[in-house]
Amino acid sequence: MEVSTASADHVQLAQRLNELHQLLYARGGIRPSNAAVEELTKLLLVRIGAHRQPNLKVGRHRLAELIDSDRVRAMPDTQLLKDAFAVVNSLPELGGRVPSDGVQPVWPTDEPLRITRPDVLSEALAILATIPLGAGNTIDTVGTAFDVFLRGKYEHAGGLGTYLTPDSVVRAMARIGFDLIDPMQGAALVDGPVMGDPCCGSGRFLVAMLEEARSRGQADDVAELGDSTFGADQSSASVAMARVNLLAYGLSHPEVFTVDDSIVDSSLDRLRGQLRLILTNPPFGDGKYDSREGIRGTSARLPGLGSKARIDPALAFVARCSDLLAPGGVAGIILPDGVADGPHMRELLLGEPRLVDPVRLEGVVSLPTATFAPAGTMAKTSIVFLRREAEDGAGRRVFLARANHVGFLMRKGAVGADPEGDDLPVVASAVGAVLGGSAVPKASRGRVLTSDLSSLASLDASSLDAAALGARNALSKQGGRPFDSILRGIKRRRAELRKDVPFVSVLHVDELGNVDWLQANTYQPTTPGIVAHAGQIIVSLLNPAKFRATVVPEALAEIHCSAEFGVFEPRISPYAALALLQHPLVRAQIAPLGRGTSSSRRRIESQDVQRLIAPPFDEDWVDKAGRQVADALAAVADARTKLTTAYGWGR
Repeated sequence: MEVSTASADHVQLAQRLNELHQLLYARGGIRPSNAAVEELTKLLLVRIGAHRQPNLKVGRHRLAELIDSDRVRAMPDTQLLKDAFAVVNSLPELGGRVPSDGVQPVWPTDEPLRITRPDVLSEALAILATIPLGAGNTIDTVGTAFDVFLRGKYEHAGGLGTYLTPDSVVRAMARIGFDLIDPMQGAALVDGPVMGDPCCGSGRFLVAMLEEARSRGQADDVAELGDSTFGADQSSASVAMARVNLLAYGLSHPEVFTVDDSIVDSSLDRLRGQLRLILTNPPFGDGKYDSREGIRGTSARLPGLGSKARIDPALAFVARCSDLLAPGGVAGIILPDGVADGPHMRELLLGEPRLVDPVRLEGVVSLPTATFAPAGTMAKTSIVFLRREAEDGAGRRVFLARANHVGFLMRKGAVGADPEGDDLPVVASAVGAVLGGSAVPKASRGRVLTSDLSSLASLDASSLDAAALGARNALSKQGGRPFDSILRGIKRRRAELRKDVPFVSVLHVDELGNVDWLQANTYQPTTPGIVAHAGQIIVSLLNPAKFRATVVPEALAEIHCSAEFGVFEPRISPYAALALLQHPLVRAQIAPLGRGTSSSRRRIESQDVQRLIAPPFDEDWVDKAGRQVADALAAVADARTKLTTAYGWGR
């Protein structure tokens, strides 16, 4: 692994901005932290103005002279810099375009620069002077300031989870996105943007897409790329910051504008079916989105949400991005794993293909929990790449990738370089090679895989495992079938605590399905479990790498078991079904599954068991294997009883 130059630059910038935060927040009295980020953005705008028009007059002074840190330190107050900000903010050539084709100032004209101490202003300008401007310098100053200043303390409207995407993730997404599609191909023939971000925040993805296009030779001059990109956000402050970021990159009149709701805003409707590439990190929060119009539109792509009064906004953005894409267009969307591998995304991307205008999966990149630590959360997330495509995706291969390191760690509240480096440049390079028709590079095997779409049971790439996918493919080719044709999931029925009914915990079942019924008969749990009946199969849904499953014997009309179990009704002999579950290629499929940040507490769902591929079998095998397994389990139980008697435990 390596520490990429981009990641190292990001860490150094974060360290400088941490110093600036102390100046603005602690000594400058700029509070809350949101306001400190805004002041940074205003100063950066002034610096951009001085970079483009150094001789611009502010009163009797040249703008380039006014931002000299030594000169500012000697000033009696900061009024001249306040005037400079007002002048630069009013320059038409630095304004942002809006959908009506008008141009408006980056900040409202009545927005002031609030810093009042010359010493603080001087040091802030000295730090900003070390940050390069222009194409090729795509360190997102404003976004990194969010990461450093706020650490999860941002005043999120509506309580939504909003976290700035780290630079290393953004660069990797841009590279993979452009490997999936060239959004600039024929762009001159399109009236309007061809790529963008409908919840752009500080504009980090917009800068990354422009830089990726420039680095691939799509334009000799950055200005040629200006009309190709758009950004929108609910926050007017975020829009101002995104405009400054794009101006720092070298654009004029960036098209970034404020919307009330990106899901339903008519300003975005004009882009429907037009965008070739969307990269975004939408807000999330279960039940946080309640627009009836937005939910109605979302349900066109995700029908299971149509009856809901409140949904996760991340799902609404998935549907909106799908709607904005042109045929063949690609969206890369960062989602919490609970959403990315949830039932609605599975139905959209792994379910039966739609007859008209389907959205298909291109690939998934799993990110480590440290990814958003600088912003104050350890949420486990993945990048899902999808394509709006009308053709049948049957037999198509998709990529799965896993990054364990993103170049940085949080240590004692500060961002520091990860000694293990950054996996994302290697992962992005390997995905690009695979998309180009090459085999997975040797150095990336185990972190990047390709799979037939039909063999996927989950969108969770953190469980990336070559053996599991190989087992599914092998059994499918042999004529195997999904377990949902063998096992029917039973709705869990809560049990009342009773001393006369055996209670089976996960600890009572061994790897081969033997149950210590002597312990189960005397076990007295403190919380009730669930009911299972004779002939049913119970399967542990906790820690699938340590597989536990057994059959409730005919001699017991009813047992109770802990809530970690799923209960299934077999459609064939229960003991033959247990034998199928214990097959090495089935165990290989289930071992890496699960959701959760702790390997020992990973959980699966009953549907995960039913999606496993079973080996092919016939009636003769069912009869023979069923009797053999039943006899063996009964023999073990009988032996336990005999040993107990021999040792005198029952006395």
